[in-house]
Amino acid sequence: MVNREKLRGIFSALITPTNPDETVNYRALGKIVRRQLDDGVEGFYCCGSSGEGLLLTIEERKKILECVIESAEGRAPVIAHIGTIRTSDVLSMARHAKQAGAAAVSMIPPYYYQFTMDEITRYYERVIEAEPDLGVIIYNIPQFTGIEFGMNNAQRLLNNPGIIGIKHTSKNLYSMERMRTAFPDKIIFNGFDEQLLGALAMGADTTIGTTVNLFAPLFLKLRDCFQQHKMFEAMRLQTQINERVEMMCQFGIFNAVKFIWTLRGIDCGVCREPFQPLTDDAKQILAALWKHPMEL
Repeated sequence: MVNREKLRGIFSALITPTNPDETVNYRALGKIVRRQLDDGVEGFYCCGSSGEGLLLTIEERKKILECVIESAEGRAPVIAHIGTIRTSDVLSMARHAKQAGAAAVSMIPPYYYQFTMDEITRYYERVIEAEPDLGVIIYNIPQFTGIEFGMNNAQRLLNNPGIIGIKHTSKNLYSMERMRTAFPDKIIFNGFDEQLLGALAMGADTTIGTTVNLFAPLFLKLRDCFQQHKMFEAMRLQTQINERVEMMCQFGIFNAVKFIWTLRGIDCGVCREPFQPLTDDAKQILAALWKHPMEL
């Protein structure tokens, strides 16, 4: 059964390190998992947007999950993002995630063909029916998928006990609060690093973030300050997160995270094409950002 309390920690939306020929660098992946555990990260979300999930093959996604679980050594739960367009592929990854020991799975809705909401709902239900003991997390990221989950279209899913929560990567915190209030037993994961404090205030339980890869202490301290009602201190930390997010997003946040990990001594390569590598000017700016200390 799903251990829901273990899923309420600060999760890193892992990047996927690559070699110069675009193959996955599993050795580097294991290293960044272990280093992030030392940084205080409390869970990992693999093969999502930050991990270039849709640029990976199904077999690569399975092997990455195995590598992350093995490297975490039981010190933190691992959520596998298994969403893609074809239901048979999702079912295959769900079976594998269960066997590999994932704490839960997450899924974007099927994309491109403008599927009906009934078709999208059945896509999630098929996984729940096939693996009833494997908790499913809806991945709400409308800017990428064109589907915004909310009270108007997700009630059937949220009423299903197989759905344990939603990763809310949307700026619509009102919608998130409405789902939180209507379904208090579901885990609400904030998905935008730059709005963590606001999301916590509106009912989010925790966060899954790209910049958690690098700046986990800021997120952990912000969470602790919020829980202790130290709002001014929490806002100071959110401002530090936002300054870093703003700078990195100028150059493509996924490649920026990979580059800074390379500065930390673990060469993570660049994102797969059609992503383009960073310019030398961007690297200089990001190097200066990394040297700027976190003020905890």
